[in-house]
Amino acid sequence: MVQPAGDGVPLFYASAVLLALSWLTFITRVGVRIWRNALGLDDYSMFIGLLLFTVTSSLCIVCCFYGSGQFAAALKTSDIMYGTKLFFIAEFFYASGAVVIKCSIAITLLRIAESRRNFLWTIWGIMIVTAISAAIFIIGIANICHPITTLWGETTTGSCNLKLNSDVSFFFSAIEIATDWSLAILPAVLLWNVQMNSRVKFSVAVILGLAAFNPAEFMFSTGKIGFWSVIEEGIGIIAGSLPALRPLLSLPFLGRITTTKSSGPASGSRGSRLKQSRSGHQVLGSNVKMDNFQQLGDRDRDGDSQKHILKET
Repeated sequence: MVQPAGDGVPLFYASAVLLALSWLTFITRVGVRIWRNALGLDDYSMFIGLLLFTVTSSLCIVCCFYGSGQFAAALKTSDIMYGTKLFFIAEFFYASGAVVIKCSIAITLLRIAESRRNFLWTIWGIMIVTAISAAIFIIGIANICHPITTLWGETTTGSCNLKLNSDVSFFFSAIEIATDWSLAILPAVLLWNVQMNSRVKFSVAVILGLAAFNPAEFMFSTGKIGFWSVIEEGIGIIAGSLPALRPLLSLPFLGRITTTKSSGPASGSRGSRLKQSRSGHQVLGSNVKMDNFQQLGDRDRDGDSQKHILKET
């Protein structure tokens, strides 16, 4: 074993920090969902993704002590062999985790788009394409060498297909980028026609879109590859849990205070009433505060923080 150096240093710290933050965020998410009695499929999916991410990050941390991010000249042959083997195993957990995490985010969007058929098909399509691409990637990297032990040098009589490795890696990366951008843009499109304060609409779209965010010197290349892979999944878990934490804004110690500094003494009563429009539909009065997205979910007695957002009022 060696001390982390080169690109292995940022990989080590990124893996450790994001792993801790991911668990902290998810535990808080589960606590909020239990409090609101709103545990759903997206929470279970994110939990599976977190477990897979934990294995990926842990393997990357161990790889840092076997030369990840360093040149072969500074490493022992035994370290290169073991480090390559561990990183190869980590790729399976990374690909699987990316699918589950992305599906959790997509399920959250399904809650929002439940009444809009076109968006439902789009979101389902993203999940299916992501799963297929991950399966192709896993099958591809499992067959780059025959026997696979040739990859890390245990077997010297086998053969490796480096072109297959490059092809499946580029294919998976292209699908990942396309689906990431799709999931990042969809919230803004979903909220485009919603009657909501423009500042609130922008902040909601950003919160939901944050979740959408890869040879001879193999161990050197694993430093950067591992770093960005850990960043991608770690941010996905953390940002994908942010919408579920929104009900925390309703807690008194977090500073939710009803502002009464409006014009006139009657602003607290008359201004908060629902007024009837000429069309007969109810619209919110001019003095009702719409600058907190949390108010949208407070009307749902089941505690669901995303459901029914697009339904008319």
